[in-house]
Amino acid sequence: MHNPTLAARNVSVTFRSGSQTGNAVRDVSVRFEPGQVVLLMGPSGSGKTSLLSVLGCLRTPDAGSVELMGSDLAGCPESGLVELRRRHVGYVFQGFRLFRALTALENVQVALDIGSMPGEARERASEALRAVGLENKQGLKPAQMSGGEQQRVAIARALVKNPAIILADEPTAALDSAAGSQVADLLTTAARQRGAIALIATHDPRLLPAADRVLRMVDGEIAEDSRRTSV
Repeated sequence: MHNPTLAARNVSVTFRSGSQTGNAVRDVSVRFEPGQVVLLMGPSGSGKTSLLSVLGCLRTPDAGSVELMGSDLAGCPESGLVELRRRHVGYVFQGFRLFRALTALENVQVALDIGSMPGEARERASEALRAVGLENKQGLKPAQMSGGEQQRVAIARALVKNPAIILADEPTAALDSAAGSQVADLLTTAARQRGAIALIATHDPRLLPAADRVLRMVDGEIAEDSRRTSV
């Protein structure tokens, strides 16, 4: 993997509520470093998910620009954003977003290239599930699994491509302490072993010991940027 790059420059995201408009993200500039786990913290409505979606190529900012893997996304067509996201970004969505009709193995396998050989894709998906401790759950559908197990499937799906950028939106919000700790360990281990950038949007203080850096958002702005000397 090339050294991953991810940065925002003067990024703003607007929203409309009825006849009113406002800024979900306000003039944010920040750069992320390979191999580090960064927490993006703040209360609900502070702009965490909006910033994460811009950094993950899920939407374009209304002002400013994003650099991902050396590419400036300003003016990038939707097809280009989709390709960058497919190749370089592993996204763990809030609420899992698993396909209810598919097994755990199939949910992970869909993240791989459509052109992959079926046997190879199946083996890679199986290895990803083993890595998150679900080797015995591969044939189960989401309704047959606990919340923690579903979240681990979602993490396996995000990591199966060996992404340079790992983004997770409130990955422990619906989990108990044991499951939340396991999810945090999986994400931090993946980042540090692979030299990836891991950015976790959360309001869960249980994740603080895993972080190298903590960004705190208030009203769409980064109000504090602190680096931790030990984890």
